[in-house]
Amino acid sequence: MVRLQCRALQECGLVVQVTHGIYTLSERGHRYADDEIELPREDGEIDIEGLRTERPQARRGSRITDFSEIDAETIKRFNYAFYSNSRDRYGLVNCSSETTERRISNVKDFQLDRVMREFPTDEPLSQQCAHWVRAISGKHFFPDANHRTAMGSLAALLQLNGIDIPPAWPGRHIDRTVLKSKFVRNFVVDVRFDNLWRRDEQYILWHRHFTALFHDSKERQSHRISTQRLKESLENARKTVRR
Repeated sequence: MVRLQCRALQECGLVVQVTHGIYTLSERGHRYADDEIELPREDGEIDIEGLRTERPQARRGSRITDFSEIDAETIKRFNYAFYSNSRDRYGLVNCSSETTERRISNVKDFQLDRVMREFPTDEPLSQQCAHWVRAISGKHFFPDANHRTAMGSLAALLQLNGIDIPPAWPGRHIDRTVLKSKFVRNFVVDVRFDNLWRRDEQYILWHRHFTALFHDSKERQSHRISTQRLKESLENARKTVRR
């Protein structure tokens, strides 16, 4: 709750974020604390919504700001669609369809709601997309198809916010990017709710991907290892960790 209040005050220009979870008063915040300026009030409390409307808002279609038409159940339905579609490969939990379906439906709504509620709506679009895929795939809410669920729900969010989806969606080298993302998620980063918007290696990977996608630039491929070789290496690494 405190984190959300600080985020609201940041949107109003009263505090600035120093690092994850740490905020300090902005110049405007200091002026208010020193009684140099007055702020609009409603029922004796600072009118946060009124202050928000005073600040320049992002033009619709330039970034993701509206989650009113998507909820936790919508995201779960995206994942269930990948599970139920026979053309999509979906790893069953303990080789059981019943257990897998139960795992999908049992994903906590409040956890997905938190991702949407705390989403950084004031960042540039390519950064927002990187954050979304990192959060959904990194938290690994579902038994399988977390990257596909992230990309599918992201496409829906773009459309609902009036943002044109690039013709090359989901992007060149998407299979390689997903495999690299799985490597990083399994062996490098630890995505938790207290670091949900951290700019770590997985975020950087996806930010590079979306920057190339939205700006129609060529994504630099630093290694020429085949996608199949990457896939085999990931499976071997996972087997080694399980031993």
